[in-house]
Amino acid sequence: MLQNIAILGCGLIGSSWATWFALQGQKTRLYDVDQTACERGVKRAGENLRRLVDLDMLAAEDLQSALQNLQPVKTLQELLSDCDYVQESVREDYDTKAEVYRAIEQHLSPQAIIASSSSGLLMSKMQEVLKHPSRSLIAHPFNPPHLIPLVELVPGKKTSADTVTTVREFFLRFGKRPVVLNKEVPGHIANRLAAAVWREALALLDDDVASLEDIDAALCNGPGLRWALMGQHAIYDLGGGEGGYQAFIDGIGRSFTSYWEDMQTWTRIPESAREKAIAGIEPLRKKCPPEERAQWRDEKLVRLLKLLDE
Repeated sequence: MLQNIAILGCGLIGSSWATWFALQGQKTRLYDVDQTACERGVKRAGENLRRLVDLDMLAAEDLQSALQNLQPVKTLQELLSDCDYVQESVREDYDTKAEVYRAIEQHLSPQAIIASSSSGLLMSKMQEVLKHPSRSLIAHPFNPPHLIPLVELVPGKKTSADTVTTVREFFLRFGKRPVVLNKEVPGHIANRLAAAVWREALALLDDDVASLEDIDAALCNGPGLRWALMGQHAIYDLGGGEGGYQAFIDGIGRSFTSYWEDMQTWTRIPESAREKAIAGIEPLRKKCPPEERAQWRDEKLVRLLKLLDE
């Protein structure tokens, strides 16, 4: 039973994780090597919880107890004392992770689970410095973690099956949608899919096929609506009619060859695409600043999640 939760790293992702754990009634300690960052993270998590009251995802009478679940601490030893589960969200590079993991094991019981929020690193490499690597895995959320249900569970070569099962069941119990990778790949599942779409969105912009606004509009008003309901394989199974996925692949699917042959395959963003993307987003930033868009996004996400939950 995972009960005492430790949040290591209090940036945007760490504070959102803290929001989610506190929302589930979990005692959640927060620590950052930068004490100011820890204070900002606790404040942001509190603001998130108050916002959830406005969005009818948290009862007003439960707000105070949720806020009390947020417990900032000033030392790593205090963070990890009697801890069952660590959600690590520090900087995304192997050297930083190695330094942090060596420090963690000095204070953490061998049974406690270490989960990394890494969006693309490999757990097998990160767990090389651990004396008890079997209890470590990646638990990668999608931003913002306190709203988006997806969490990608990526075991390393030395991760035990029991660790994966324990973490998966824990997230399922509280309404997350964990997916388990059978093998490690950079970027896991969701970010690889997102990267493929982003590259083509940049390529369409760079080739002057359409404006940035219209490219985004095509995505969210077309495929994006279906993606909220089902994945690409299930979508095209319906697209094949009575013949299902096989009919789609053998029929319409053949025409995709010409699409793929015409698509860019670059592995670095060209400077021209970079400049057009930055210039193209400016009108939106002026019309609706990022803070307002994030608030609008969260309101819509909550309404969508409630609808999907029905």
